[in-house]
Amino acid sequence: MVDLVRSMIEFLPAVEGKSPTFSQISIRIVHDEEMSQLHEKYSNVAGTTDVLTFVQGDTASGIEVDLALCADEAERRCAEFGHSVENELALYAVHGLLHAIGFDDQDEVQARRMHAEEDRILTSLGLGAVYAPRGGERS
Repeated sequence: MVDLVRSMIEFLPAVEGKSPTFSQISIRIVHDEEMSQLHEKYSNVAGTTDVLTFVQGDTASGIEVDLALCADEAERRCAEFGHSVENELALYAVHGLLHAIGFDDQDEVQARRMHAEEDRILTSLGLGAVYAPRGGERS
């Protein structure tokens, strides 16, 4: 996963004309119980989710980000969409990195833009369109 995330960074879009730089990226793969606790504590939302992104700040040396990826959610979703857990976790990682550089998915237009970037990056890395595999829709 570390090498894959390093490769993802190379394909992230420029923000305000600058390529994003990271001083630290931490990734935790957690299960539903821990993800539910994090989701409640930091988002005031009950239940699990796929990924949470914590940005520690944009320092002069780069962005510090901590990603929590949910293995249980990845297992459920990959079974639904017919790809590997590893590809689903890769989607969560790129989603979190995009959040860290300012992308959002709170409305339909922003979500389409963000998911198109996810699939562009994952396709560039040889994984293909993981968000919308074979033209499928996600809820």
